[in-house]
Formats: sequence, structure tokens, C-alpha cells
Amino acid sequence: MEPHGAATTAEPDLDRQPFHTGADPRYIAFRGEFIDDVKLPDMLHLAFVRSPHAHAAIKEIDTSAADACPGVRAVITGLDLEGLGLSSMPTLVGDRQDVLPTDLVQFYGQEVAAVLGVDRYAAADGAAAVRVEYEPLPPVIDPIAALRPGAPLVRWDKPTNHVWRWQVGDAKATDHVFAEAAVKLAQEVTIPRISGAHLETCGCVASWDATEKTLTLWATTHSPEAVRTTRRISAGMLRARCWSILPTCWPWPARF
Repeated sequence: MEPHGAATTAEPDLDRQPFHTGADPRYIAFRGEFIDDVKLPDMLHLAFVRSPHAHAAIKEIDTSAADACPGVRAVITGLDLEGLGLSSMPTLVGDRQDVLPTDLVQFYGQEVAAVLGVDRYAAADGAAAVRVEYEPLPPVIDPIAALRPGAPLVRWDKPTNHVWRWQVGDAKATDHVFAEAAVKLAQEVTIPRISGAHLETCGCVASWDATEKTLTLWATTHSPEAVRTTRRISAGMLRARCWSILPTCWPWPARF
């Protein structure tokens, strides 16, 4: 028997309950706006040339055949960006990373060149025509092994593969607690790679207004402020001159 005044709370059966996101009517009515729905006058399409190696030195990038492809408007390499002061961009951990590398690829699929075409097919054809000569280097696969002395360096501009340290709290007080503890346990935990799988792949559309000196960016991201700030710092633009727009690829469209 339940005590007087007590209420019984049953766990909801979520497997049998409808789930509403708040955006369903827009999708059902085919009124959602995705990256592929953004169409601008004279819009160019971008395709990347990606590294087939996890770690390799870049010996040469030949873009001559890509430049001659019908519909290709530009082929961009890291050297082109370097000349414009746009070769690197800031990261969320206070570091910098290559936009397009000039001498070294550090992971499989890293972008080494970009091709702009009048449509996605012309851009893809141009990317396929770019020839890159690589010198494969030993890859660094195990993060623990990467920290050992003598491990191959992922980046040539760093003395070790340990590039970031993060800690919070009171280190002195924490050390004291452990020093006074009657029992101490140590455990090594291996966590597999976790990756989100969205219904829409990552993408963006950028529009530059030369008259107003304003960049508008449609991007599939949960961090529009970070994207805007990164682009602003990379290009040396004022904050008010860079807009990030979230298309309705999830339930909360927004503009910042």
C-alpha cells in the first residue's frame, strides 16, 4: 500500500511516444532551407583536392591541367593564400592550423588545393586534374605512442606532438587530497572515436559584397559565433562586417 499522500510516477515509454521538434510543419511543407537551396547570382562552386596520405611532405602541386578545364574559374593552393596572408586560421585551443598546407599534410583527406568552377561538375573535374607529388612519411596513429620520445612529428612547427594542455580547478588542493587519501586507484581508459552523423553534410555558401565590404556566410554549424569570429580574424575583418546564417538543417534557425 502506498503511504498516504504519496504519488506513483511511472517512467514514460519514450519508444511509443511521438516526438515533435517544433520544426516539423516546415519540413512537411517542404519549406526548410538547406545549403543546397541557397542560390545566388553568378555563384561559383568549390571542390577540394584531398591528400590520400595520413602524413606526407608536399613536393609539388601542378595546377596547369586544372586551369585549362572548361568552367574552372580559379585554382587555389596554400602558396596563393600565403601571399595574401590567409594561409592559416585560429583554432578553438589557441593554436593555428593551415587553411591549405604548403609543405606537409597531417591527416588523410586534408585539403591541399581548392578549385572554383561555374558548377559542381566543373569544379570536380578541375580538382581531378590537379597533380600533387607527395613524399609519404611515417603516420602517427596511436595517441599514446605519439607522446613518446622519438615519435614522428605530426607538425614540423612543433617540438613535440603534445600541442595543448587543459586543466581547471585548484591543482594544489587536488594534490593534497590525493596525498592524504588512504586508497588511490589509477585506471587507463580507452575511448573509441565518436562522430556525429547529421542528415545534412557540412557545407557553406559565402557571399562577399564589395560595395558594403560585408561577408555573409550560410553554414551548417552549431557554432555560428565561432565560425564568424574565425573568419573575421583570418581575413582581418571587422566584427560588424561578417554575418553567419544558420539554414534550417536543425530545429532552431538563427541569425547572428
